[in-house]
Amino acid sequence: MVEKKLPQGVEIHPTAIVCREATLEGCVSIGAGTVVHPFAIIKATNGPIIIGENNIIEDRSLIENMWSCIFKATTCFRLENDDKLMEIGNQNVIEVGAVVHAPTVGNNNVLHVQCEVSPNSCISNGCSIGVRCKLFAKETLPEQTVIYGKFNERRVANDNPPVPQGQLEVLRRLLPSYHYLQKSKAQA
Repeated sequence: MVEKKLPQGVEIHPTAIVCREATLEGCVSIGAGTVVHPFAIIKATNGPIIIGENNIIEDRSLIENMWSCIFKATTCFRLENDDKLMEIGNQNVIEVGAVVHAPTVGNNNVLHVQCEVSPNSCISNGCSIGVRCKLFAKETLPEQTVIYGKFNERRVANDNPPVPQGQLEVLRRLLPSYHYLQKSKAQA
């Protein structure tokens, strides 16, 4: 098989597992230990995307930086000089078909199957957005918020979602056996 070149602007940490069938466009940085499944889409359309360590980004999920003038009014926890940066923290799970446009996703969150997060929203730490739930409000979600049910009801959890360490270990072992991987510049 012909070696596929890393797209321009994409940086992958040598310990990250990124399947070659994943779509990476624009200025994207993927941190240590993160696993990106085949057919996941990460698009830095209107600004760079930084993805932290030990995240799981599953099949057919979409992460897209959709920055526009609307974000100037959004109160997210970000630095003034990082106006168009989309940042995803550490130990997040973005499940199958989830759509994420939020400019900030903190640490240890679970975005369940086919949930949607708009570019008006920011997610703090320890949050869980349920299957097919939608977060379109112009807000920063408080820590440990759980959104669930067909009416997008909310509650506050007592604890953070569990860290997906076991799942990460299994994926790091199995994905290279069944998929070609996108190599970082250090591995090439």
